[in-house]
Amino acid sequence: MAGILKNEANSKSSTGLEVSEIPDSETGEVFKIKESDHDVVLEKNFDIWGVVGIVYGSIGTPLTLGTYLSTVIGVGGAPFFFYAYLFAGVFCLITAYSMSEMASVHPHSSALVYWSYLYYPQKYNRGLAYLSGILSCACWIFGVTATGFFNADLVLGLVFMHHPDYVSHTYHYYLLFLASILMATVVNIFGTRLLPLVARLTNYVFNLGTLFTLVALLARAHPKQTAAFAFKEITNETGWSSNGVVFFLSILPTVASVSLFDGACHMTDEIPNPKKNIPTVITYGYTGAYLMGLIAVIVYNFCIVNPDNLLDPVGGIPLFQLYVDSLHNEGLSTVSALIVIVGFFCGIISVLTSASRLVMAFAAFNSVPFGKQIATVNAKLNAPVWAVLFCSGLATLIGLLIFASNTALNAVSGSYVTTMYVAYLIPFLGLVFKQDRYGKGVVPLFNLGRWGKPMNIICIVWFLFASAWLCVPSYQPVTATTMNYTIAVLGATAFVAIVNWLFYARKHFSVDVFEELEVEAESVEEPKETLKI
Repeated sequence: MAGILKNEANSKSSTGLEVSEIPDSETGEVFKIKESDHDVVLEKNFDIWGVVGIVYGSIGTPLTLGTYLSTVIGVGGAPFFFYAYLFAGVFCLITAYSMSEMASVHPHSSALVYWSYLYYPQKYNRGLAYLSGILSCACWIFGVTATGFFNADLVLGLVFMHHPDYVSHTYHYYLLFLASILMATVVNIFGTRLLPLVARLTNYVFNLGTLFTLVALLARAHPKQTAAFAFKEITNETGWSSNGVVFFLSILPTVASVSLFDGACHMTDEIPNPKKNIPTVITYGYTGAYLMGLIAVIVYNFCIVNPDNLLDPVGGIPLFQLYVDSLHNEGLSTVSALIVIVGFFCGIISVLTSASRLVMAFAAFNSVPFGKQIATVNAKLNAPVWAVLFCSGLATLIGLLIFASNTALNAVSGSYVTTMYVAYLIPFLGLVFKQDRYGKGVVPLFNLGRWGKPMNIICIVWFLFASAWLCVPSYQPVTATTMNYTIAVLGATAFVAIVNWLFYARKHFSVDVFEELEVEAESVEEPKETLKI
């Protein structure tokens, strides 16, 4: 080997900083990461179930699907709700499995940024890595914003359930949004060592809560809908003449509830043996979430007692309207609504956790002004304090749009899926056109084999296809309130990225890249401890 291997008790993290782990024997390679000025790194406090909680809290698939029940009536009816979930879910799982393979070779908390740098020729990799980072960070910050306002909607929805005459004001929503953001910020700064416990709690709340509500609906809903309503009777009140167009518009609930596939990757620094554990979380986590969501869709379709009520649901929450109509019991409806509220308040903690780790990793590459400061870890709190404040601060500022235009706010908070897919395009394209893919002789620990490249190509086509449909207005004729402003949000994000590149990142952005050292495969053992070359 090119040097002497020594045990290193306290390794530096991949957000910055020396080698995290030696790969398994299948790869036959050792990597070294350039040193950085950071001395304090995040502790490895998470296990597999903790990271599963972070991922599941970010998407909450079965319950998130319930919030889109109004589309059962207006956009294709129950059949499109079901068949679009089957259709889009397949591509979501292919994306998850492809990302698992990438993470099993090059686990890194910046995920897309690092992969984009590795997969493209030197002439293009720096700029494309920067672009993927900006888009990815925007996606997660939009996600924090959307979850915060969704929590506000849920709380006010519960108020409307018990006080139908209550009159809400814009500042009510914003204050509840601030409370949600503040709670997530406090937990992520002062309760970092409790995050694994919160993540595990999130698993229990979502899974046991989903089981409770689905069983309650099956037991209490009467009369149940027919199989024809659930799988055959298409309703189209969108104004679009083509049912084919309406079907593709119906993918929104699926892509919004089975998304953020890079979330687990951002926890690379806080879980042992990420080459093995991160792909495990992604593959099993998203497969389980998809299957749970499929069961939920079927139950929802059969338990919709009063379909017309979903067009004007209580508090604007279709799932709460379903509880009121189908459970026929105020206590059960309240408990079910509280389960959803508690679950998504845990969820915003998870979203902010993952977002802050991504921002910390991206900032460590000096991508934004004060990047090195944002990337620091507070030793006493074991928290990336400035990264957390950066994410929550931007979300708070974006939330002020509610006082100017609800349409503009919905466009921003609803654009996280499209931004995510555009960001994913960059590393996936680079990997497809890279001749030796992961490197000569490298066999991924999570290996898709000969199906790897075809699955990557399918993902690229899906990203382009889904992104295009997510920019199409759901209703005709298009007005100022029904217009889909997603493309405007993407344009604004691109504008910010270009300005920051021209005035700062072009001179300062630099990825701390692994240096590949050739070693014999048999000399590399299963990763049991951190090694330094």
